[in-house]
Amino acid sequence: MKVDYNFITLVALGSFNPAIVSPDFLNTVCELNLGKPDDQSPPDISVIRHLQFQNLKFTVEMNRLQIMETGIENITETKLLSIFNVYYEKLPYTPLKAVGLNINCDLLAEMETKTDALTKKVSNPTTYLDFFDTNKINVIESSLQTKTDKTWMSSNYNVENVHGLTRSINITQKKDFVNLNYNYEAGAVDKHKSNLSLLLDGYEQFCDEFLNFVKYLED
Repeated sequence: MKVDYNFITLVALGSFNPAIVSPDFLNTVCELNLGKPDDQSPPDISVIRHLQFQNLKFTVEMNRLQIMETGIENITETKLLSIFNVYYEKLPYTPLKAVGLNINCDLLAEMETKTDALTKKVSNPTTYLDFFDTNKINVIESSLQTKTDKTWMSSNYNVENVHGLTRSINITQKKDFVNLNYNYEAGAVDKHKSNLSLLLDGYEQFCDEFLNFVKYLED
């Protein structure tokens, strides 16, 4: 099975000041040395800020910060966690509520028969119950229902307290492949700072889990 990475995103919810996040702030204060932005939103719009630096995109709103990295070849080498760590060190009093990280990719089976087998596996809740060795998951499914048939389209599987963090796995059927968004999230970080440490320090373990999950789908 071929895995094509689309992007990795780090998303933080809380209270932010978009006007602070400028090229000068990122390059000089945070010392990220990103260079000149390829694209950016008008500086006079203070409630939202978009900045694009080659394969990195920053989107800052009043209640949400997102950093996206594209052109991924090795998920363990992402810059997102180090960038967020520096940002948070410079603005340590930023009120945070939750922080999550997403790996988004397309899964392409080698043959049509294997594509059908992959679709059946990713659309079956038992796959996730067995992989996470849990007795309960939350499932939201979207399907096309006719009088005679039901066609699965997408599902979201939410698994709580996996190594202290929540997993949210979104699977969408495309024409010749399956799109996978694999998320882990630290909630209530305003009350439990240790949750944020679990997320930031546990990224390597998360990558191992993600790769094991993809392998599990192939078996």
